[in-house]
Amino acid sequence: MAVRTKEIDAMKGVLIFFVVLGHFCLPLLNFGIQSINIPFDWIHSFHMPAFVFLSGIFATHALRSPRQLLRRCLMLLWLYVCFKWLVFYPEKIAYHMPGSLPDFLHESGTPWYVLALCFWTLALPLFSFFRRQFGAFWVLLAITAASLRLGYLDQANRFGDYLALDRVFAFAPFFYGGAFLGEQRFQRFLNVNLGLRWLVIGSGMALALWFALHTRSYLHPYEKLIYGVWYSRLEPETLLPLFRRATWLLRLFWQLGGALISAAFFLLVKQLVTLPCLTKLFAYPGERSLQIYMLHRPIRDLCLAAGYPALVERHSKIAAPVLVLLSFFLVWLLSATPLYRLFEVLRKLPERFLDGLHMGTENVVK
Repeated sequence: MAVRTKEIDAMKGVLIFFVVLGHFCLPLLNFGIQSINIPFDWIHSFHMPAFVFLSGIFATHALRSPRQLLRRCLMLLWLYVCFKWLVFYPEKIAYHMPGSLPDFLHESGTPWYVLALCFWTLALPLFSFFRRQFGAFWVLLAITAASLRLGYLDQANRFGDYLALDRVFAFAPFFYGGAFLGEQRFQRFLNVNLGLRWLVIGSGMALALWFALHTRSYLHPYEKLIYGVWYSRLEPETLLPLFRRATWLLRLFWQLGGALISAAFFLLVKQLVTLPCLTKLFAYPGERSLQIYMLHRPIRDLCLAAGYPALVERHSKIAAPVLVLLSFFLVWLLSATPLYRLFEVLRKLPERFLDGLHMGTENVVK
Protein backbone atom coordinates (compact mmCIF):
# COMPACT_ATOMS: atom_id res chain seq x y z
CA MET A 1 0.00 0.00 0.00
CA ALA A 2 2.77 2.48 0.87
CA VAL A 3 4.59 1.93 -2.41
CA ARG A 4 1.39 2.26 -4.41
CA THR A 5 0.44 5.47 -2.62
CA LYS A 6 3.84 7.02 -3.29
CA GLU A 7 3.62 6.15 -6.96
CA ILE A 8 0.16 7.66 -7.35
CA ASP A 9 1.12 10.70 -5.28
CA ALA A 10 4.14 11.18 -7.57
CA MET A 11 1.79 11.09 -10.57
CA LYS A 12 -0.41 13.70 -8.93
CA GLY A 13 2.68 15.77 -8.13
CA VAL A 14 3.81 15.80 -11.75
CA LEU A 15 0.28 16.61 -12.90
CA ILE A 16 -0.17 19.53 -10.51
CA PHE A 17 3.16 20.90 -11.72
CA PHE A 18 1.81 20.70 -15.29
CA VAL A 19 -1.41 22.42 -14.20
CA VAL A 20 0.51 25.35 -12.69
CA LEU A 21 2.84 25.62 -15.68
CA GLY A 22 -0.07 25.43 -18.11
CA HIS A 23 -1.95 28.22 -16.36
CA PHE A 24 1.10 30.47 -16.45
CA CYS A 25 1.54 29.72 -20.15
CA LEU A 26 -2.11 30.35 -21.02
CA PRO A 27 -2.00 34.20 -21.25
CA LEU A 28 1.10 33.97 -23.47
CA LEU A 29 -0.22 31.84 -26.33
CA ASN A 30 -0.89 34.75 -28.69
CA PHE A 31 2.80 35.73 -28.68
CA GLY A 32 3.60 32.81 -30.98
CA ILE A 33 6.51 31.59 -28.85
CA GLN A 34 6.92 27.93 -29.81
CA SER A 35 8.78 27.03 -26.62
CA ILE A 36 5.63 28.02 -24.71
CA ASN A 37 2.86 27.01 -27.12
CA ILE A 38 4.06 23.45 -27.77
CA PRO A 39 4.50 22.49 -24.08
CA PHE A 40 1.11 24.07 -23.30
CA ASP A 41 -0.67 22.03 -25.97
CA TRP A 42 1.21 18.87 -24.99
CA ILE A 43 0.19 19.31 -21.34
CA HIS A 44 -3.45 19.95 -22.22
CA SER A 45 -3.67 16.82 -24.34
CA PHE A 46 -3.89 14.70 -21.19
CA HIS A 47 -3.43 16.47 -17.86
CA MET A 48 -7.10 16.94 -16.94
CA PRO A 49 -8.26 13.46 -18.09
CA ALA A 50 -5.39 12.00 -16.05
CA PHE A 51 -6.21 14.09 -12.98
CA VAL A 52 -9.93 13.27 -13.16
CA PHE A 53 -9.12 9.56 -13.53
CA LEU A 54 -6.89 9.57 -10.43
CA SER A 55 -9.62 11.40 -8.49
CA GLY A 56 -12.04 8.66 -9.51
CA ILE A 57 -9.72 5.94 -8.22
CA PHE A 58 -9.94 7.31 -4.67
CA ALA A 59 -13.59 8.39 -4.86
CA THR A 60 -14.95 5.00 -3.83
CA HIS A 61 -13.74 5.69 -0.27
CA ALA A 62 -16.81 7.92 0.01
CA LEU A 63 -19.06 4.86 -0.41
CA ARG A 64 -18.10 3.35 2.93
CA SER A 65 -21.24 4.85 4.49
CA PRO A 66 -23.96 7.42 3.64
CA ARG A 67 -22.42 9.71 6.25
CA GLN A 68 -19.01 9.47 4.58
CA LEU A 69 -20.59 10.35 1.23
CA LEU A 70 -22.38 13.33 2.74
CA ARG A 71 -19.17 14.53 4.37
CA ARG A 72 -17.27 14.26 1.10
CA CYS A 73 -19.88 16.12 -0.96
CA LEU A 74 -20.34 18.90 1.61
CA MET A 75 -16.57 19.30 1.86
CA LEU A 76 -16.27 19.67 -1.92
CA LEU A 77 -19.18 22.10 -2.09
CA TRP A 78 -17.63 24.13 0.73
CA LEU A 79 -14.25 24.19 -1.02
CA TYR A 80 -15.96 25.34 -4.23
CA VAL A 81 -17.52 28.30 -2.39
CA CYS A 82 -14.15 29.13 -0.82
CA PHE A 83 -12.41 28.76 -4.18
CA LYS A 84 -14.84 31.16 -5.86
CA TRP A 85 -14.13 33.79 -3.23
CA LEU A 86 -10.40 33.13 -3.44
CA VAL A 87 -10.19 33.78 -7.18
CA PHE A 88 -12.84 36.50 -7.37
CA TYR A 89 -10.82 39.60 -6.47
CA PRO A 90 -7.58 38.61 -8.26
CA GLU A 91 -9.67 37.96 -11.39
CA LYS A 92 -11.36 41.36 -11.02
CA ILE A 93 -7.95 43.02 -10.87
CA ALA A 94 -6.42 40.99 -13.72
CA TYR A 95 -9.38 40.97 -16.13
CA HIS A 96 -11.29 44.09 -14.98
CA MET A 97 -14.37 41.94 -14.39
CA PRO A 98 -17.65 43.59 -13.32
CA GLY A 99 -19.71 42.66 -10.29
CA SER A 100 -19.22 42.87 -6.55
CA LEU A 101 -19.97 39.22 -5.67
CA PRO A 102 -18.91 35.87 -7.15
CA ASP A 103 -21.41 34.12 -9.40
CA PHE A 104 -21.63 30.68 -7.83
CA LEU A 105 -23.98 29.31 -10.51
CA HIS A 106 -21.65 29.87 -13.45
CA GLU A 107 -18.08 28.65 -13.72
CA SER A 108 -15.61 28.17 -16.56
CA GLY A 109 -12.36 28.77 -14.65
CA THR A 110 -10.35 26.56 -12.31
CA PRO A 111 -13.05 26.15 -9.60
CA TRP A 112 -15.05 24.01 -12.06
CA TYR A 113 -13.01 20.97 -11.08
CA VAL A 114 -14.02 21.06 -7.41
CA LEU A 115 -17.68 21.53 -8.33
CA ALA A 116 -17.49 18.68 -10.84
CA LEU A 117 -15.94 16.41 -8.19
CA CYS A 118 -18.96 17.14 -6.00
CA PHE A 119 -21.42 16.18 -8.76
CA TRP A 120 -19.50 13.04 -9.76
CA THR A 121 -19.20 11.89 -6.14
CA LEU A 122 -22.88 12.56 -5.50
CA ALA A 123 -23.87 10.32 -8.44
CA LEU A 124 -21.35 7.61 -7.56
CA PRO A 125 -23.71 5.46 -5.40
CA LEU A 126 -26.22 5.29 -8.28
CA PHE A 127 -23.63 4.24 -10.87
CA SER A 128 -22.05 1.82 -8.40
CA PHE A 129 -25.47 0.18 -7.99
CA PHE A 130 -25.84 -0.15 -11.76
CA ARG A 131 -22.31 -1.53 -11.90
CA ARG A 132 -23.24 -4.35 -9.53
CA GLN A 133 -26.32 -5.10 -11.60
CA PHE A 134 -24.93 -4.91 -15.12
CA GLY A 135 -21.12 -4.89 -14.85
CA ALA A 136 -18.57 -2.07 -14.98
CA PHE A 137 -18.02 -2.25 -18.76
CA TRP A 138 -21.65 -1.71 -19.71
CA VAL A 139 -22.24 1.04 -17.18
CA LEU A 140 -19.09 2.89 -18.28
CA LEU A 141 -20.17 2.46 -21.90
CA ALA A 142 -23.55 4.00 -21.03
CA ILE A 143 -21.87 6.91 -19.20
CA THR A 144 -19.63 7.51 -22.22
CA ALA A 145 -22.61 7.39 -24.61
CA ALA A 146 -24.46 9.89 -22.39
CA SER A 147 -21.38 12.12 -22.34
CA LEU A 148 -21.23 12.09 -26.14
CA ARG A 149 -24.92 12.87 -26.49
CA LEU A 150 -25.09 15.55 -23.80
CA GLY A 151 -22.53 17.62 -25.69
CA TYR A 152 -25.47 18.74 -27.86
CA LEU A 153 -27.45 20.02 -24.87
CA ASP A 154 -26.48 23.65 -25.35
CA GLN A 155 -27.26 24.06 -29.05
CA ALA A 156 -29.46 27.07 -28.22
CA ASN A 157 -26.78 28.61 -25.97
CA ARG A 158 -29.02 28.49 -22.91
CA PHE A 159 -26.62 26.91 -20.44
CA GLY A 160 -23.21 28.39 -21.22
CA ASP A 161 -21.02 27.80 -18.18
CA TYR A 162 -23.96 27.10 -15.85
CA LEU A 163 -22.61 24.92 -12.98
CA ALA A 164 -19.76 23.87 -15.30
CA LEU A 165 -22.12 21.22 -16.72
CA ASP A 166 -20.27 21.07 -20.03
CA ARG A 167 -17.13 19.81 -18.30
CA VAL A 168 -19.05 17.68 -15.80
CA PHE A 169 -20.52 15.70 -18.72
CA ALA A 170 -17.38 15.68 -20.87
CA PHE A 171 -14.95 14.40 -18.22
CA ALA A 172 -17.37 12.04 -16.45
CA PRO A 173 -16.12 8.86 -18.24
CA PHE A 174 -12.60 9.47 -16.91
CA PHE A 175 -13.82 9.84 -13.32
CA TYR A 176 -16.03 6.75 -13.36
CA GLY A 177 -13.39 4.83 -15.30
CA GLY A 178 -11.02 5.43 -12.38
CA ALA A 179 -13.72 4.63 -9.81
CA PHE A 180 -14.65 1.34 -11.49
CA LEU A 181 -11.06 0.30 -12.09
CA GLY A 182 -9.98 0.88 -8.48
CA GLU A 183 -6.55 1.02 -6.89
CA GLN A 184 -5.69 -2.68 -7.13
CA ARG A 185 -6.50 -3.04 -10.83
CA PHE A 186 -4.70 0.20 -11.55
CA GLN A 187 -1.64 -1.17 -9.79
CA ARG A 188 -1.79 -4.30 -11.93
CA PHE A 189 -1.95 -2.11 -15.02
CA LEU A 190 1.13 -0.20 -13.87
CA ASN A 191 3.00 -3.51 -13.65
CA VAL A 192 2.28 -4.77 -17.18
CA ASN A 193 5.13 -6.50 -18.99
CA LEU A 194 7.95 -4.34 -20.34
CA GLY A 195 7.06 -4.73 -24.02
CA LEU A 196 3.44 -3.62 -23.62
CA ARG A 197 4.50 -0.85 -21.27
CA TRP A 198 6.79 0.78 -23.81
CA LEU A 199 4.30 0.23 -26.62
CA VAL A 200 1.69 2.24 -24.68
CA ILE A 201 4.25 4.88 -23.66
CA GLY A 202 5.55 5.27 -27.21
CA SER A 203 2.14 5.46 -28.91
CA GLY A 204 0.65 7.74 -26.25
CA MET A 205 3.53 10.20 -26.20
CA ALA A 206 3.66 10.22 -30.01
CA LEU A 207 -0.05 11.10 -30.10
CA ALA A 208 0.47 13.88 -27.54
CA LEU A 209 3.38 15.29 -29.53
CA TRP A 210 1.39 15.16 -32.77
CA PHE A 211 -1.43 17.07 -31.08
CA ALA A 212 0.96 19.66 -29.65
CA LEU A 213 2.73 20.26 -32.97
CA HIS A 214 -0.47 20.79 -34.95
CA THR A 215 -2.86 22.48 -32.50
CA ARG A 216 -2.00 25.90 -33.91
CA SER A 217 -2.48 24.77 -37.53
CA TYR A 218 -5.02 22.32 -38.97
CA LEU A 219 -6.17 21.07 -35.56
CA HIS A 220 -7.05 24.59 -34.43
CA PRO A 221 -10.84 24.28 -35.09
CA TYR A 222 -10.91 21.32 -32.70
CA GLU A 223 -8.71 22.79 -29.97
CA LYS A 224 -11.57 23.61 -27.58
CA LEU A 225 -12.40 19.91 -27.32
CA ILE A 226 -9.70 19.46 -24.69
CA TYR A 227 -11.61 21.80 -22.35
CA GLY A 228 -14.77 19.68 -22.51
CA VAL A 229 -16.95 22.42 -24.01
CA TRP A 230 -20.42 22.16 -25.50
CA TYR A 231 -20.30 21.21 -29.19
CA SER A 232 -21.87 24.58 -30.07
CA ARG A 233 -18.59 26.28 -29.07
CA LEU A 234 -16.62 24.42 -31.75
CA GLU A 235 -17.88 26.73 -34.53
CA PRO A 236 -19.46 24.13 -36.86
CA GLU A 237 -18.58 26.07 -40.03
CA THR A 238 -14.88 25.39 -39.39
CA LEU A 239 -15.31 21.60 -39.01
CA LEU A 240 -15.05 18.91 -41.66
CA PRO A 241 -18.46 17.91 -43.11
CA LEU A 242 -18.41 14.54 -41.29
CA PHE A 243 -17.97 16.23 -37.92
CA ARG A 244 -20.66 18.81 -38.61
CA ARG A 245 -23.13 15.94 -38.96
CA ALA A 246 -21.74 13.82 -36.12
CA THR A 247 -19.90 16.14 -33.75
CA TRP A 248 -20.00 13.45 -31.06
CA LEU A 249 -17.29 11.61 -33.00
CA LEU A 250 -14.87 14.41 -32.14
CA ARG A 251 -15.51 13.99 -28.41
CA LEU A 252 -15.16 10.22 -28.76
CA PHE A 253 -11.79 10.60 -30.51
CA TRP A 254 -10.68 13.06 -27.83
CA GLN A 255 -11.76 10.77 -24.99
CA LEU A 256 -10.01 7.76 -26.52
CA GLY A 257 -6.90 9.80 -27.29
CA GLY A 258 -6.89 11.36 -23.82
CA ALA A 259 -7.21 7.90 -22.26
CA LEU A 260 -4.26 6.55 -24.30
CA ILE A 261 -2.02 9.53 -23.53
CA SER A 262 -2.97 9.38 -19.83
CA ALA A 263 -2.14 5.66 -19.73
CA ALA A 264 1.23 6.42 -21.31
CA PHE A 265 1.84 9.16 -18.75
CA PHE A 266 1.03 6.84 -15.82
CA LEU A 267 3.36 4.14 -17.11
CA LEU A 268 6.12 6.64 -17.82
CA VAL A 269 5.93 8.13 -14.33
CA LYS A 270 5.83 4.61 -12.88
CA GLN A 271 9.08 3.94 -14.74
CA LEU A 272 10.68 7.19 -13.59
CA VAL A 273 9.76 6.96 -9.92
CA THR A 274 11.89 3.86 -9.58
CA LEU A 275 14.50 6.55 -8.91
CA PRO A 276 14.03 7.45 -5.21
CA CYS A 277 14.98 11.09 -5.76
CA LEU A 278 12.09 11.58 -8.21
CA THR A 279 9.62 9.89 -5.90
CA LYS A 280 10.53 12.28 -3.07
CA LEU A 281 10.53 15.24 -5.44
CA PHE A 282 6.95 14.82 -6.64
CA ALA A 283 5.16 12.60 -4.09
CA TYR A 284 5.20 15.30 -1.40
CA PRO A 285 3.35 17.97 -3.44
CA GLY A 286 1.20 15.21 -4.91
CA GLU A 287 -0.23 14.50 -1.45
CA ARG A 288 -1.30 18.15 -1.29
CA SER A 289 -2.34 18.72 -4.89
CA LEU A 290 -5.79 20.14 -4.07
CA GLN A 291 -4.43 23.00 -1.98
CA ILE A 292 -1.86 23.78 -4.71
CA TYR A 293 -4.64 23.73 -7.30
CA MET A 294 -6.73 26.19 -5.32
CA LEU A 295 -3.95 28.56 -4.27
CA HIS A 296 -1.91 28.89 -7.46
CA ARG A 297 -4.63 30.48 -9.57
CA PRO A 298 -5.04 33.77 -7.60
CA ILE A 299 -1.23 34.07 -7.57
CA ARG A 300 -1.17 33.64 -11.34
CA ASP A 301 -3.87 36.30 -11.77
CA LEU A 302 -2.02 38.77 -9.53
CA CYS A 303 1.13 38.17 -11.59
CA LEU A 304 -0.95 38.77 -14.71
CA ALA A 305 -2.19 42.07 -13.28
CA ALA A 306 1.43 42.98 -12.52
CA GLY A 307 2.27 42.49 -16.20
CA TYR A 308 4.37 39.34 -16.45
CA PRO A 309 3.28 38.74 -20.11
CA ALA A 310 5.11 41.94 -21.06
CA LEU A 311 8.28 40.61 -19.45
CA VAL A 312 7.90 37.33 -21.32
CA GLU A 313 7.47 39.15 -24.62
CA ARG A 314 10.67 41.13 -24.02
CA HIS A 315 12.68 38.08 -22.94
CA SER A 316 11.07 35.35 -25.02
CA LYS A 317 14.27 33.29 -25.40
CA ILE A 318 14.50 32.52 -21.70
CA ALA A 319 10.77 32.63 -20.96
CA ALA A 320 10.13 28.88 -21.09
CA PRO A 321 12.85 27.74 -18.64
CA VAL A 322 12.01 30.64 -16.29
CA LEU A 323 8.33 29.62 -16.26
CA VAL A 324 9.28 26.00 -15.57
CA LEU A 325 11.43 27.03 -12.60
CA LEU A 326 8.79 29.47 -11.35
CA SER A 327 6.06 26.81 -11.55
CA PHE A 328 8.20 24.24 -9.78
CA PHE A 329 9.05 26.73 -7.03
CA LEU A 330 5.38 27.66 -6.63
CA VAL A 331 4.32 24.02 -6.38
CA TRP A 332 6.76 23.44 -3.55
CA LEU A 333 5.94 26.74 -1.83
CA LEU A 334 2.20 26.01 -1.86
CA SER A 335 2.72 22.49 -0.53
CA ALA A 336 4.44 23.82 2.61
CA THR A 337 3.30 22.31 5.90
CA PRO A 338 1.93 25.56 7.44
CA LEU A 339 -0.31 26.05 4.40
CA TYR A 340 -1.31 22.40 4.54
CA ARG A 341 -2.39 22.72 8.18
CA LEU A 342 -4.37 25.87 7.41
CA PHE A 343 -5.98 24.19 4.40
CA GLU A 344 -6.91 21.14 6.51
CA VAL A 345 -8.63 23.37 9.06
CA LEU A 346 -10.60 25.02 6.26
CA ARG A 347 -11.40 21.71 4.58
CA LYS A 348 -12.71 20.10 7.77
CA LEU A 349 -15.09 22.89 8.79
CA PRO A 350 -18.19 21.17 7.28
CA GLU A 351 -17.16 17.90 8.97
CA ARG A 352 -16.89 19.62 12.34
CA PHE A 353 -20.25 21.27 11.75
CA LEU A 354 -21.84 17.88 11.05
CA ASP A 355 -20.21 16.37 14.13
CA GLY A 356 -21.49 19.22 16.26
CA LEU A 357 -24.96 18.86 14.77
CA HIS A 358 -24.89 15.12 15.40
CA MET A 359 -23.82 15.57 19.00
CA GLY A 360 -26.50 18.19 19.54
CA THR A 361 -29.14 15.83 18.16
CA GLU A 362 -27.96 13.03 20.44
CA ASN A 363 -28.18 15.33 23.48
CA VAL A 364 -31.75 16.30 22.57
CA VAL A 365 -32.74 12.63 22.22
CA LYS A 366 -31.21 11.81 25.61
